[in-house]
Amino acid sequence: MRVFVNDIELKTYYGAKVKSAVLAYLRANHLPLTLDNIEVRDAYGNIVDLTGPMRPQSRIYIKL
Repeated sequence: MRVFVNDIELKTYYGAKVKSAVLAYLRANHLPLTLDNIEVRDAYGNIVDLTGPMRPQSRIYIKL
C-alpha cells in the first residue's frame, strides 16, 4: 500500500497503522526511532492518533 508522510511516498502493508507509517518514515530518513512528542496530523490539519488505520494514498504530516 502506498502512503505519504510529509509528502514522501512510502510503501507499507495493508492494514498498517499510523504508527507503522511514522516509524517507516523515521527509518527511511535515518532519524531516531522514538515516538515521544511527535504530533501527527492529516492532510486537513486534524490531529491523528498513532493507533489509527492508514488507507491507500493517505497523507499524514509529522512534527518532531
